[in-house]
Amino acid sequence: MRDPYKVIIWGPGRMGSICIWEMSQSPAFEVVGVKAYSPAKEGIDAGKLIGIDPLGVIATCDGDALLQLDCDCVVYTAHDEGTFHTDDEILAILRAGKNVVTPLPYQNAQLFREESFIQQLNAACEEGQSTFYSGGIDPDLIPNRVLLALTGGCADVKSIHLHENWDCSEAAPGPLQYIGFGQPPEQARKIEVSQNMAANFMRSIVKTAEKVLGVRYDRIEQSHDYVPTPADIDKPFPIKAGTVARITHRMQGFCDNIGSDPLFTIEYHWLIGDTMLPKGTAPGQYYVATIEGRPSMRMTLDFCVSNNSDERFFNMGNMEVEPSYIATIIPCVQAIPHVVSAPPGPMDSFDPSLNWRQDPRR
Repeated sequence: MRDPYKVIIWGPGRMGSICIWEMSQSPAFEVVGVKAYSPAKEGIDAGKLIGIDPLGVIATCDGDALLQLDCDCVVYTAHDEGTFHTDDEILAILRAGKNVVTPLPYQNAQLFREESFIQQLNAACEEGQSTFYSGGIDPDLIPNRVLLALTGGCADVKSIHLHENWDCSEAAPGPLQYIGFGQPPEQARKIEVSQNMAANFMRSIVKTAEKVLGVRYDRIEQSHDYVPTPADIDKPFPIKAGTVARITHRMQGFCDNIGSDPLFTIEYHWLIGDTMLPKGTAPGQYYVATIEGRPSMRMTLDFCVSNNSDERFFNMGNMEVEPSYIATIIPCVQAIPHVVSAPPGPMDSFDPSLNWRQDPRR
């Protein structure tokens, strides 16, 4: 048995803090460094940051110093602004010889990013002899490994539809207002940041599905809906009737030789409370997947603290954590052994081993 994997957490925000907690519970991993962006976290023990006993690892804003540490992998959990502003920092880490895993929307970046970035990514991995991998709950685990694996039972597929329902009722009011909640739909529609963030994730999912299914889209379309609440909502902040309480982001890939309907659709429903769930969705259904084919299928997937209680959060140090957040960071953690043993370069996503393909000879 090898020694624990030495890991640097790059960005101890929500995702990074959960990663610190999970790794502190596992003998397979050792946190050896924490890159903070806020001066308020400078010099604070990583354990204290998340409300557990000291880990003997001090958070620092000095990224150059961290890159001098011996480590097996960097878990990169910087804040996403929807503009790929993290490109330069990720490339620098890779050039410094550190493997990187991240839940940010870089999954199979070669399928949708500009050629200049892909050349830089390949060059950085070559220079540092490092490996880069992007994964998480979405993209990766649900739309790729789970949803597309279901098509392995289909003789034919006409359409695949996945929608995610994220109840934001427990989120901080500030970020929700920033992306349009509580505003008139016509005003919220002008806010581009949430559209850009969602589009980056959805594009990686839609393009990965195209690769895995062995099809060629004739076109890709995206749309964004801002749905008002019919009645006042009090929590997490007062939202007046007629203002936005659900934001839906949608991206679709069309294959004209299969049919006029989109072959692949991904929808994100960000909503406040069960009254704003899309039609046909029951409370607690985090993912709903529908496959029209031979045979057709429907799958719902819930995330909960326990199947035997109504608890909504895990208590982890000083954090209350929704189950879906754990399912977002853990695929990155589980990928670390594979990333460490992989050859240098961007690493393809973990596709389902068997699935429907329009032509299995390809």
